[in-house]
Amino acid sequence: MPKVTFYTHVAQIPLFTCRLIARAIRDGGRVLVWSDSFGQVQELDKALWRYEAESFVPHEIWEAGCPMPADTPVLLAAGDRIPEIAADMTVLNLSDDFWNAAPVLPERILEIVGGSLEELAEARGRFAAYRKSGFDIGHHDMGGRG
Repeated sequence: MPKVTFYTHVAQIPLFTCRLIARAIRDGGRVLVWSDSFGQVQELDKALWRYEAESFVPHEIWEAGCPMPADTPVLLAAGDRIPEIAADMTVLNLSDDFWNAAPVLPERILEIVGGSLEELAEARGRFAAYRKSGFDIGHHDMGGRG
Protein backbone atom coordinates (compact mmCIF):
# COMPACT_ATOMS: atom_id res chain seq x y z
CA MET A 1 0.00 0.00 0.00
CA PRO A 2 1.42 3.42 -0.91
CA LYS A 3 2.25 5.74 1.98
CA VAL A 4 2.12 9.53 2.25
CA THR A 5 3.66 11.46 5.13
CA PHE A 6 2.71 15.07 5.84
CA TYR A 7 5.09 17.41 7.66
CA THR A 8 3.03 20.41 8.73
CA HIS A 9 3.79 23.80 10.29
CA VAL A 10 7.30 23.83 8.78
CA ALA A 11 8.92 27.22 9.37
CA GLN A 12 11.93 27.09 7.02
CA ILE A 13 10.77 25.00 4.09
CA PRO A 14 14.01 25.13 1.99
CA LEU A 15 16.20 24.00 4.90
CA PHE A 16 13.69 21.35 6.00
CA THR A 17 13.47 20.10 2.41
CA CYS A 18 17.25 19.60 2.30
CA ARG A 19 17.18 17.70 5.60
CA LEU A 20 14.29 15.50 4.48
CA ILE A 21 16.01 14.68 1.17
CA ALA A 22 19.26 13.75 2.95
CA ARG A 23 17.36 11.50 5.33
CA ALA A 24 15.35 9.86 2.52
CA ILE A 25 18.45 8.78 0.58
CA ARG A 26 20.47 7.45 3.53
CA ASP A 27 19.13 3.95 2.96
CA GLY A 28 19.98 3.99 -0.73
CA GLY A 29 16.57 5.07 -2.01
CA ARG A 30 15.91 7.47 -4.86
CA VAL A 31 13.93 10.69 -4.49
CA LEU A 32 12.10 12.79 -7.04
CA VAL A 33 11.50 16.31 -5.76
CA TRP A 34 8.51 17.56 -7.74
CA SER A 35 7.56 21.23 -8.05
CA ASP A 36 5.26 23.27 -10.23
CA SER A 37 7.89 26.02 -10.45
CA PHE A 38 11.22 25.75 -12.25
CA GLY A 39 12.40 28.72 -10.18
CA GLN A 40 11.79 26.70 -7.02
CA VAL A 41 13.78 23.81 -8.51
CA GLN A 42 16.71 26.13 -9.21
CA GLU A 43 16.59 27.54 -5.67
CA LEU A 44 16.52 24.03 -4.19
CA ASP A 45 19.47 23.06 -6.40
CA LYS A 46 21.46 25.96 -4.90
CA ALA A 47 20.31 25.09 -1.37
CA LEU A 48 21.44 21.47 -1.77
CA TRP A 49 24.90 22.64 -2.91
CA ARG A 50 25.19 24.76 0.25
CA TYR A 51 23.61 22.22 2.62
CA GLU A 52 26.10 20.59 5.02
CA ALA A 53 29.27 20.76 2.96
CA GLU A 54 30.67 17.65 4.70
CA SER A 55 27.74 15.51 3.51
CA PHE A 56 27.06 16.31 -0.15
CA VAL A 57 23.62 15.29 -1.46
CA PRO A 58 24.09 14.00 -5.04
CA HIS A 59 21.37 15.52 -7.19
CA GLU A 60 20.57 16.92 -10.61
CA ILE A 61 17.81 18.78 -12.36
CA TRP A 62 15.76 16.47 -14.55
CA GLU A 63 13.53 17.72 -17.33
CA ALA A 64 10.36 15.63 -17.22
CA GLY A 65 9.84 14.06 -20.63
CA CYS A 66 13.57 13.40 -21.11
CA PRO A 67 15.08 10.04 -20.16
CA MET A 68 15.38 9.76 -16.40
CA PRO A 69 18.97 9.57 -15.13
CA ALA A 70 19.52 6.16 -13.56
CA ASP A 71 22.50 6.86 -11.30
CA THR A 72 21.50 10.03 -9.47
CA PRO A 73 19.80 9.51 -6.09
CA VAL A 74 17.95 12.86 -6.08
CA LEU A 75 16.19 14.34 -9.08
CA LEU A 76 14.73 17.84 -9.02
CA ALA A 77 11.96 18.45 -11.55
CA ALA A 78 9.07 20.75 -12.33
CA GLY A 79 6.20 20.59 -14.73
CA ASP A 80 2.52 20.95 -15.33
CA ARG A 81 1.92 17.19 -15.67
CA ILE A 82 2.94 14.44 -13.25
CA PRO A 83 5.58 12.28 -14.95
CA GLU A 84 5.66 8.52 -15.05
CA ILE A 85 8.30 7.24 -12.63
CA ALA A 86 9.36 3.94 -11.11
CA ALA A 87 7.03 2.86 -8.30
CA ASP A 88 9.94 2.42 -5.88
CA MET A 89 10.92 6.11 -6.01
CA THR A 90 10.02 8.41 -3.15
CA VAL A 91 8.32 11.62 -4.26
CA LEU A 92 8.82 14.79 -2.26
CA ASN A 93 5.89 16.85 -3.49
CA LEU A 94 6.40 20.61 -3.38
CA SER A 95 3.60 21.27 -5.86
CA ASP A 96 -0.17 21.46 -5.68
CA ASP A 97 -0.38 18.17 -7.60
CA PHE A 98 -2.18 15.13 -6.25
CA TRP A 99 0.17 12.17 -6.71
CA ASN A 100 -2.67 9.71 -6.07
CA ALA A 101 -3.57 10.44 -9.73
CA ALA A 102 -0.06 9.65 -11.05
CA PRO A 103 0.31 7.24 -14.00
CA VAL A 104 2.33 4.99 -11.64
CA LEU A 105 1.71 5.39 -7.92
CA PRO A 106 4.94 5.87 -5.97
CA GLU A 107 5.40 3.72 -2.87
CA ARG A 108 6.10 6.80 -0.77
CA ILE A 109 5.16 10.47 -0.96
CA LEU A 110 6.39 13.23 1.33
CA GLU A 111 4.40 16.46 1.64
CA ILE A 112 5.88 19.56 3.28
CA VAL A 113 3.36 22.14 4.48
CA GLY A 114 4.01 25.59 5.94
CA GLY A 115 1.95 27.11 8.71
CA SER A 116 -0.32 29.52 6.85
CA LEU A 117 -4.05 28.88 6.77
CA GLU A 118 -3.95 28.69 2.97
CA GLU A 119 -1.16 26.08 2.96
CA LEU A 120 -2.92 24.02 5.61
CA ALA A 121 -6.24 24.15 3.72
CA GLU A 122 -4.55 22.96 0.52
CA ALA A 123 -2.86 20.16 2.45
CA ARG A 124 -6.21 19.05 3.88
CA GLY A 125 -7.49 18.63 0.33
CA ARG A 126 -4.50 16.47 -0.62
CA PHE A 127 -4.86 14.52 2.67
CA ALA A 128 -8.50 13.71 1.86
CA ALA A 129 -7.65 12.69 -1.71
CA TYR A 130 -4.87 10.36 -0.56
CA ARG A 131 -7.10 8.82 2.09
CA LYS A 132 -9.87 8.24 -0.46
CA SER A 133 -7.33 6.53 -2.74
CA GLY A 134 -6.35 4.10 0.03
CA PHE A 135 -2.94 5.51 0.95
CA ASP A 136 -1.49 4.82 4.39
CA ILE A 137 -1.17 8.32 5.91
CA GLY A 138 1.34 9.62 8.43
CA HIS A 139 1.62 13.08 9.94
CA HIS A 140 4.32 14.99 11.81
CA ASP A 141 3.52 18.41 13.26
CA MET A 142 6.82 20.24 13.14
CA GLY A 143 5.49 23.05 15.34
CA GLY A 144 7.29 25.80 13.48
CA ARG A 145 10.63 24.03 13.36
CA GLY A 146 12.49 23.99 10.08
